[in-house]
Parts: sequence; structure tokens; C-alpha cells
Amino acid sequence: MTALLTLLAWVTPAAAQSYRDVTPSPPPAPARPSAAPAPAAPVDNAAQVAVASLHGLTFTTDRSATSPVAQAADGALTSTGLPLLDAHFLASFAADLGKPMTFGRLAEIRRAVVQRYRDAGQPLVDVYLPEQDVTNGVVRIAVANYRLGKVTARGNRYFPDRLLVREMPLTPGAPIRETDVASGLSLLNLNPYRTVDVVYAPGDAEDSTDVVLETQDRLPLRVSAGFDNDGVAQLGRDRIFAGIDYGNLFGLDQQIGYQLTTNTDVFDGNPDIFGGANRPRFVAHSFNYGAPLPWLDRVELFGMYAQSSPDVANSFGQTGISAQLSFRYDWRLVPIGAWQQQIQLGYDFKRSNNDLEFGGFQVFNSNTHIHQFVLAYDANGRDTLGQASASATLVMSPGYLDGDDNDAAFNTARLGASPRYTYMQLTGQHDVALPAGFSFSAHGMFQWTPDTLLPSEELGLGGDSSVRGYEPYVVEGDRGWNLQTELRTPPLMFGTTSVALQPFLFFDAGHVWNRIDEPTEPNNGSLISVGAGLRLQFSRYVNVRGTFSAPLRAAVPNGSKSPLAIVYVVVGS
Repeated sequence: MTALLTLLAWVTPAAAQSYRDVTPSPPPAPARPSAAPAPAAPVDNAAQVAVASLHGLTFTTDRSATSPVAQAADGALTSTGLPLLDAHFLASFAADLGKPMTFGRLAEIRRAVVQRYRDAGQPLVDVYLPEQDVTNGVVRIAVANYRLGKVTARGNRYFPDRLLVREMPLTPGAPIRETDVASGLSLLNLNPYRTVDVVYAPGDAEDSTDVVLETQDRLPLRVSAGFDNDGVAQLGRDRIFAGIDYGNLFGLDQQIGYQLTTNTDVFDGNPDIFGGANRPRFVAHSFNYGAPLPWLDRVELFGMYAQSSPDVANSFGQTGISAQLSFRYDWRLVPIGAWQQQIQLGYDFKRSNNDLEFGGFQVFNSNTHIHQFVLAYDANGRDTLGQASASATLVMSPGYLDGDDNDAAFNTARLGASPRYTYMQLTGQHDVALPAGFSFSAHGMFQWTPDTLLPSEELGLGGDSSVRGYEPYVVEGDRGWNLQTELRTPPLMFGTTSVALQPFLFFDAGHVWNRIDEPTEPNNGSLISVGAGLRLQFSRYVNVRGTFSAPLRAAVPNGSKSPLAIVYVVVGS
């Protein structure tokens, strides 16, 4: 449950892209079990001398009671058939030659060999002393590096064995590398309808190990609905949404989701304002689709279509239309130690005739079309402090690819904007476990560009996903940064139920500025807030998040610094 609350702690980044405000709500992923490594067993006869004077030490794969290798090792430190135990490693035992060798010291040497294999990403190794004659002072240590027998799945009900086994990148007969196992588990646990862990079992062949994919899954279908009050004021702060998600399309582990987002005007129409449209001020349809490929890369497709009716007099039926269609290719790279990494290639098409979704008031007489290409690098893993992730994204638009991708259309939407632009985003997050079950989390983002951007590409601050305590998109800029931090208490569990409550304190800050002064816009904006919040999780069925924030700085000179409360509720199957 602790992991569930952590997974649900952060929402989408602060980048001003309308899809991210209406993206389908994902099912909560189950927490993966974890256990601390068992401590090394004590050696009862640690002080007892095994060899009166050590004349040689040899490491071998030979298990026989007598070995010609041991005879040849007199006065030397050698290894046979074990490339990881090189001369540099063996030199660490040179000080033991000519001295008494105790059973305790032999245990230390064996642990050093095990650690050597673990550091190389091969944790499945057995290091032991075979039966031998040590009257000549030469000690032989056998090393059995286990290789893969087979991969099997166990406990799965809704995902077939072949699908799970395919996503674990191990080869029968090859050493079992920890990085390969971690990479496979990362792929398998991308699907929120299952949790997979690895159990090792003895293989049929000598020195072989079978990998068992211990799986807990559920019906990969979820229907959900929810409410939040984090919408822009012009389109109605109170929003409701409902969606459906399926996690094993065509039996191929493909995921697809749809969500309808609107505001509470859907029940009674737009407020009665002269010249205003009598319909909900905001209606958005969004979808996403993801599919793993046979070579373990992944493709994603997502998009949205939104209609906005401004809450202003004399709008006379003006309707803002926004649409987006995006593609991503996730190219998984070889892990570096405990760090998973990938390169993402993508394309976005965006169409809009308004700035209403970003806190503006205008519906334009023309459309803007955006054709932009995305290159990103992502990495995530564990370090000495906890779980960390980082990404670097480069977005490039060549411009002038169709009739609405031109200077005139972009200048109408924002003075000085050009369809040819580039911007960069850097993001990072770190979750740190603290004593007594507390935890600290920080999420940061930085954006820079040499160009003037449209509102959909600017960095927008304000709202639950950036600086709490302010209206969404209360300030925007071509360049800027954003920081969100939280100090969380241990989750409070209610008896044997699946209900968990987690209070937290937070501090948010951000600053944005424009490339050039814009006469009709604030040219820079700084936001700072503090507050407290609460997360309530009832199994996978109910997720509630509430925050109460106090702005420490007005968004505009002489502006309000009134506190703001935000509530987010999702109920799903």
C-alpha cells in the first residue's frame, strides 16, 4: 500500500499541453513485493585454523575431490575458466600467502567472490570448498555460476504464459544477469493489471537454475469515474470525468484507454450569460494506446479532442476547438547497472483556434497547426538514497508543413511566435526513504528555448501539477523552472482493511519568463506556496487526494494570496 500511495503521489509534469490535463486516468499499479537480503550466516569455527601455512589458492569450476589444478597452484593465486576472477582481483589475497588460513578467513574470501559476481550482474553463483587434501598448503575453491534452465510463469490467470515468458530477455544455457532480470521485470510490470516477481528454482541440468515468474494478475478491465476542482476558471473549475481502460487487447499485452472530461455545466448548461452558448463550457475526449513489440521496444499512440465555450458575454456561440494526435517509439537500451534507460522518438500534431485551456479568453478566427518532432532520453533506477528518475527532451518544429503552419497563424495566436522553433526540457524526481517510515520526494523541471512559443508549448505554472495554491496556468512563459517537494508520514493503516491514509506537507515553487517582452502578458512570474495534504487509498477502488495551499507570493502585483483547496477523487473497478 505504501508503494501504491507513492505511485499516485505525482501527477503529470507542468508542461502546458492540453492532453496532459485530460489524459485517461490509469489504473493503480499493485505494489511489488520486496524483501531485504538475508544476512550472511555466521561461521561457527571462524577462529579454527584450516591450513597451517597457505602456499596457494586456486579458484576453479572443477568439483572433483582431486584436481591437477590444485597441484599446479603451489605458491600462486590462480583461477581456471573464471574470467571475472582476474589477476587484479586475485592480488587482493596475496597477503594471505605464507600465513595460517582460518575457516573465518576462507568464508570472507568466498563472500568476496560472490560479491564480485554480483557486481558484474550475475548474482546466481555458488562458492564453496569441495572435499580436498590440503596437506600441501594449497586450497581449492569451487565456483558454480548457474545458467538458465528455463523460464516459466506461475499464478497468472488472465495473461498467457507465452506472453509473460516472451518479455523476460533471458537465453537458456546463458548466465543469468541481474540487469537482464531487472529489465524483464520492468517490462512485465508496465502493465498495471499485474505484478510480477522472480523466484529461482533448481533446474534439471547440473548448475542450472529455472526462473519462475511469480504473477498476481486480475481481469484487465477497469471502468472509472472521478471529480476534481483543478480546471481553469473560464471553463469551470469543477470537472468530472469517466473512462474505460483495457490492458490485454487482442491477448497481446496491448493497453488502450478512453476518457471523457467535462465540467459540471453538463448537468444544466452554460450559465445564462447574454450571447453565451447554452452548453458545457468544456468537453474533452482523450485516448491512449500502447503495445510492446516482439523485440521488447514499445509503441504508443495518444490524442485528444476538446471543445471550449468561453464564459463571457457576447461570445455568440464561439467555440474553441483543440485537437492533438501523437506517436511515440520507446527504444529500450541496455541497462547500466541498476539503471533502466530508453530513447523515445515521437511526433505531435496539434490543432487549435483558442487559448482558453491555458487560462486565456480568446477564440481566434484562424487555426494553428503544429507539426513537431520529439527526441527524449529517460533513465530510472535506485541509488544509495532511494528511487530516482531523470529525462531530457528535445522538441523541434521545422514549420511551414501545411497551410495553417505559418507565421500569420502563429502571430495571430501569440505575437512573435513562429512555426519554426526548438525547446528543451529537463526533468528529474527522487524519492528518499527516511527513518521511522517517513519519506521525502522532490520533482523538478526546467525548460529553455531561444524562440517565442504558442501557449500549448509554454511552461505553465499554477495548479495541482506544478505550484499548488494557484489557479492553473496563472503564469506562463517560454522559459522557466518548477519544483515540487513533499514530506510524507508513514501510511496509516486501518486494521486489516485495505484502507491507507497518508498525510504530507509540501513546498512548491516556480519561475517563468519570456524570450522577449510581450506587451499583453506578464513578462515573468514567480510562484511560491506551502501547504498540507492527505491521500486516501482503498485498495484499487478509491483514490482521494486533497491539498490546502497558502501562496506566499501573489501571481501578479497586488494580486490575491488567498488559500486554495484542491480535491481529486477517482472511483474505479
